[in-house]
Amino acid sequence: MSYFSGCNTWMFKSMSFLMIIIIFVFFLLLQAPSISGTGDHGDRDLMINPLYESSTREEMVQVAGYGEEKLSTVLVTGTVFCEACLHGQTHLRAWPISGALVTVYCHSSHRKTITRTQAFTDEYGDFIIDLPSDLHAVPNLDKSCSVKVHRVPKNTLCRPAHVKKHIGLTLSSVGNGIRTYEAEEIRLLHLTSKPLRACTGKGSSDKQIAW
Repeated sequence: MSYFSGCNTWMFKSMSFLMIIIIFVFFLLLQAPSISGTGDHGDRDLMINPLYESSTREEMVQVAGYGEEKLSTVLVTGTVFCEACLHGQTHLRAWPISGALVTVYCHSSHRKTITRTQAFTDEYGDFIIDLPSDLHAVPNLDKSCSVKVHRVPKNTLCRPAHVKKHIGLTLSSVGNGIRTYEAEEIRLLHLTSKPLRACTGKGSSDKQIAW
């Protein structure tokens, strides 16, 4: 009798010890995810989270004013005309030059050219030049940049073919992240034209004649 009683006691103790071990292991398994989630896992999420990375990059772009996403636009607009006082006429004639190559030059404070951007005039003689974003923060852009007619089509009887005069800019509008600078009217002289003062019609004193 005592033998069976001793066996039962030993089995009960063994089972109790085994249950304690199982409960302890189960408890450890339950605690493992929370421990890893509060440790280096959070740091790893912070490092590889694209949303965090993206917001940081956007903040840097906002501070700089330009970057991967274009936040502002700076345009230079103008019109190129050919002007003539033809023989036998008393009024000045002017018509747009299509296909003229116009260049915007921007200079540093030491008059060194830092960039240039080009565009061709359309059928109405108009041009629109979108300046690169690295120029958007340049102070007094209207004083740092100027426009020049670089080349006109060969079939255009306007002179000179290579204009040396630089045309100034005026800030014409600001709004919705867009700044627009307007060049003075660029008027070239027709090869067969008489002196402009010979025409008593529309005066040329207020015109920008590029020589």
